[in-house]
Amino acid sequence: MINRIAAPEIKTIEHINTGYPHSDSNIFRLNSEEGVFKLDIVFPNAGYSLIENKFAGIYAMELLFSGTAEKTAQTIADEIDMLGGFVFKGCDYYTSSVTIYGLSENIKPLVKIVKDCIDYCSYPLDEVNILKNKKKSELNINLNKTNYLANRQINQQIFGSKHPYSIPLDLQIIEELNPLILLNYLEKKVNNPYFIFTGSESVDIEDILQELGFEKSIFTEQKTPDLEPKTEDLDTLTLKPGSTQNSIRLGKKLPSKKHPDFFKITLLNLILGGYFGSRLMKNIREEKGLTYGIHSSISPFRSFSIFKISSECNNKLTEQVKEEILLEISKLKTELIEFEELTVAKNYLLGAVSRNFDGGFNISDRFKTFLEIDNNYNYYTEFFKSISEITAEEIRECANNYLDTKTLMYCVAGEM
Repeated sequence: MINRIAAPEIKTIEHINTGYPHSDSNIFRLNSEEGVFKLDIVFPNAGYSLIENKFAGIYAMELLFSGTAEKTAQTIADEIDMLGGFVFKGCDYYTSSVTIYGLSENIKPLVKIVKDCIDYCSYPLDEVNILKNKKKSELNINLNKTNYLANRQINQQIFGSKHPYSIPLDLQIIEELNPLILLNYLEKKVNNPYFIFTGSESVDIEDILQELGFEKSIFTEQKTPDLEPKTEDLDTLTLKPGSTQNSIRLGKKLPSKKHPDFFKITLLNLILGGYFGSRLMKNIREEKGLTYGIHSSISPFRSFSIFKISSECNNKLTEQVKEEILLEISKLKTELIEFEELTVAKNYLLGAVSRNFDGGFNISDRFKTFLEIDNNYNYYTEFFKSISEITAEEIRECANNYLDTKTLMYCVAGEM
């Protein structure tokens, strides 16, 4: 009989099997017997970091199903709905992609619809104008939000105003958008895809793709170098008159995932502000009630990563919140973290990472990022081993090495 009084034994996660597939071709598959499938069609040459006008790529992918010479946007949407499918398309920093979800029995007609849109999308002028009006409205709304203004400002401070990641949207960019710009991106960049299929082993995805006109080829690693951030000394205040809430951002560039200290940096970030039990959350939200939410994060790129701290607070409390953030960073640099706090953080981090591999669709999401950035099949084996062995002394050393407050960029959006 189960003893309901005694708590179950807590077991440390020591390793994880990612389930990442291997393939010499541009077609990867993950077997999942759930009756549904997911197909990622990834275009490695089409990320917005690789084009002059990043919004041409972002909006070309958003309007990919806007119509062809034979079908309207409504017709395409109805056909996908009738087949019980869902399609997501987007242009990210490194790649553009189309992701198809649906019933295994309907995979062929769904993929055919997508292939026709990729080959024959005409970007009808009326659909482009609808998008332009929508984006103008969204921009006007966002320019009144302090969190939007602060995110835009900190990105320009960290990356520089000319970096593709930080170039902001404005009305002129929207006005200049036209079908020819979108078609030029589609024809020149949306090509030579690779595929990540998640679904039943009975589906012959290679035959389906080749029958519909996609080419099977040798997979080549993506090695396009990153454009390094160039920090700029910009205004720390973005004024939003009348705002009672201010948005605070701090950030800086840190080493990439390939750096030997990255695992320590990941754990350090979690302890500082990476989860609900973090120091920033406990001190600034729970104990002092200065904000509803505060967190820190790390965004990895191929050759660097970006560290940020984000919070919203009453405009009269801005300086106090900033001082408390710097105080928590200082404590990590001067004091050893307690064993219990370190153990809780380690267990949380390992558990959170493990949940990323719960099910075929989650694994395929991670694998897509892996092909774009990591490209190291041993990464999580090394991750679990390293996190388990990190000491309090190493956390303090890491804080001193990478959280120099003099190099942290800082900005506020609102009213001081």
